[in-house]
Amino acid sequence: MVAARYFDTRSSRAHPVVLIVQGGQAILHDAAGEEVRRAPLASLRVSERNKRAPRLVTFDDGAYCEVADHATFEAMLASTGHREGWVSRAQNSWRLTGLALLGIVAFVLAAYFYLLPWSAGLLAATVPASIEAQLGQATLDSLDHGLVTPSQLPAADQQRIRDNFAALRRPDDPDHAYQLLFRHGGRLGANALALPGGTIVVTDELVALIGTGAGMMGVLAHEAGHVAQRHGLQQVIQASAVGALAAYFFGDFSTVLATVPAAMLTMRYSRDHEREADAYAVEVMRRNRLPVSALADVLARLEGAHGGKPSDKSEDDASFFSTHPLTRERIEAIRGAGN
Repeated sequence: MVAARYFDTRSSRAHPVVLIVQGGQAILHDAAGEEVRRAPLASLRVSERNKRAPRLVTFDDGAYCEVADHATFEAMLASTGHREGWVSRAQNSWRLTGLALLGIVAFVLAAYFYLLPWSAGLLAATVPASIEAQLGQATLDSLDHGLVTPSQLPAADQQRIRDNFAALRRPDDPDHAYQLLFRHGGRLGANALALPGGTIVVTDELVALIGTGAGMMGVLAHEAGHVAQRHGLQQVIQASAVGALAAYFFGDFSTVLATVPAAMLTMRYSRDHEREADAYAVEVMRRNRLPVSALADVLARLEGAHGGKPSDKSEDDASFFSTHPLTRERIEAIRGAGN
């Protein structure tokens, strides 16, 4: 038995009682030993255990008992075969609470590194080509309003690069209309940017550094790989996941459209995206009987032009490496693919 305070719902006054369990019944006795009420155990509701608050035993008509003696009450519950729910046990166990916290952390990390990229890839594949073209145009407009200036590259050089790129045999990609645009990079430096929809922006500084030959075709094939596999769009969706989900379900892409320019200009392709674009470029160069090593040579030259430490560049450096993380592994992998 255990001491309790009984509230009968007819008044706010607490009645001191003793709660006993006998023959599958909960029985209340008052201070004089008279029975106050009884009820089958199965009809009672027992509140969850809390270290400070009293336990409540509630009857089916709303009357209830408050029990402050936790230890005695829990022993009584155990004798009836009553078991706490797993939520209650977890709330009162540091071990289970710690495991739950670790589980949440593990889920968040898995969602960020695996679920979010996977979901972004699925969403990117559903974006209509017309919407993707609008996103690319919005990014180009942002570039042209302050970040880049008109190209100073001779028209003949521009046309030579365009003709050579147009002549490349590439995998079929009916969703994208590719076009090359040239700009003086300024803060962008020696760079090439693949915009959603198929536009590839090449800076004068990149042409001055690597020329117009096979190496340039390798870089453009790499950028075409980003376009064909919608890597830029995936990165944008990851950067604006909530807006992208809303756009997917409600068909309003204005939220994503508003975030694209800033996301495109600050993003860094993932290593997986870089490897996929490299593989695409290698395939294109093989199809066109171009030396695969030319792309590796260009990347090595870019690395050398930036002190050989692309990973150490500051965030303010808008060079090729700020959007295309480079590792020695990639260069060696491309060289190996050409053997």
